Amino acid sequence: FMALILYRVMRMKLKAAKSPYSPERALASLRRIQAHRVRVNGQTPIAGLSTITDEQAQVFQALDIKKPTATSQLAIL
Repeated sequence: FMALILYRVMRMKLKAAKSPYSPERALASLRRIQAHRVRVNGQTPIAGLSTITDEQAQVFQALDIKKPTATSQLAIL
């Protein structure tokens, strides 16, 4: 049920922004964003985020969502 609501809200926002992306394509694009955290020899961990592509930036803009940053809190899975 929640997935259906999310899909419809995404479709509505993408359409309102006149975006050429479907919810499926938007999610596929955003799925490629990776967060990395590396610790070498017990040192302080270094965090990074993959480069946001133009397509991903357009999706974030169309959905009115802030682009993620390396310093933002990541969800624990």
